[in-house]
Amino acid sequence: MVKKDAPNRLLVEGPDDQWSVINLMMRHGFDWDDNNVHTPHVYPCGGIRKLIDSLKVAVKTYERLGIIVDANANISGRWNEVKTALQGAWFSLPDTPEAKGLISSEMYSDRKVGVWLMPDNHQGGALEDFLSTLVPSDDPCWDYAGQAADKAKELDAEFMEKDKLKAKIHTWLSWQKEPGKPFGTAITAAYFKHDSPTALAFVDWFNRLFLQ
Repeated sequence: MVKKDAPNRLLVEGPDDQWSVINLMMRHGFDWDDNNVHTPHVYPCGGIRKLIDSLKVAVKTYERLGIIVDANANISGRWNEVKTALQGAWFSLPDTPEAKGLISSEMYSDRKVGVWLMPDNHQGGALEDFLSTLVPSDDPCWDYAGQAADKAKELDAEFMEKDKLKAKIHTWLSWQKEPGKPFGTAITAAYFKHDSPTALAFVDWFNRLFLQ
């Protein structure tokens, strides 16, 4: 796996994001051990606040910097937060997120910065919304997992409404051949697909940022 002192870095919020990205790219044939000069170290920052706070230094440190954050309920607010943190660097950043993921080259150098707002750069959501596009469309247990989460809520399950999709995904994963795998491992095990339109757009963004 790529060392922490690699010249390129992909910042994510936490380990779920880290291993989801690593294993999804492996499903698409990416070799993290091939010593490609552009292969990034995928670094979990320990939450959105730490990630945002690290950007002013990171954008001046790495040749190619990728940033993956959850849009959550307010995609424009999250975009503005990232954009503000990157101010001062010689990058051209648009007023709104780019549908295919932002990639901008620094003026007067070869540095690049890329931003992907989970799930798809144009609607609110998070990693779980991205992963939900990878659930096989013909899996009858997926809808049933949602019904089970709703029933659990009626029975005073304590998860918050904003975490309903997370509860649904973990419920669905608990019914797979090997129950309870983490997101990244479930991608490797092919419980999740790897080629939804959203996933293909993400892979294209990753390749354009780090391999071109």
